[in-house]
Amino acid sequence: MAKRRKILDRWKFPHLQHHGVTLVARKDANACVARIFADSCRFYGYDAFTLFPDKKIQPHLDWSPSWSGGTTPSQQAIMAELELHPPEVTHYEFVFEDDI
Repeated sequence: MAKRRKILDRWKFPHLQHHGVTLVARKDANACVARIFADSCRFYGYDAFTLFPDKKIQPHLDWSPSWSGGTTPSQQAIMAELELHPPEVTHYEFVFEDDI
């Protein structure tokens, strides 16, 4: 079972590893969500972060949902939710895995 960092590497999807967190830039978030759904990955939620110029990161728990037991919202609902986040959210850690 592969987890997010290995999957993103395999997909050659733009991301960065920072203090043990696998971050996808906000500008790439919708494409990442689309790929997660297209590849039928198990999607458990995401965490929102601000990555500052000095490379410090700040998590945003208010914009970090998690789902379990098959309750994952639709791709369109997730993308719409991401669009509503304030500008200080610059990156996401998507929590997902596949069977490869």
